[in-house]
Amino acid sequence: MTSEFVRNIHLATAQRLKEQGADLNGIVEHFENVYLPMDEVLEMLGQLGYPQQDLKQFLKGLDS
Repeated sequence: MTSEFVRNIHLATAQRLKEQGADLNGIVEHFENVYLPMDEVLEMLGQLGYPQQDLKQFLKGLDS
């Protein structure tokens, strides 16, 4: 499990990426590059305002 401090840093980075126009793929790529577990990635994407339905569709696309 990732510490709250580290999660907050990566969440802030992801928020900044989103504000700069990064799409969901770019934000997920950032989280993957820092080796965050997928369950934490999903939680953090929710905190960034991505609706659960969008995330489910996105994950389906990854499995293809």
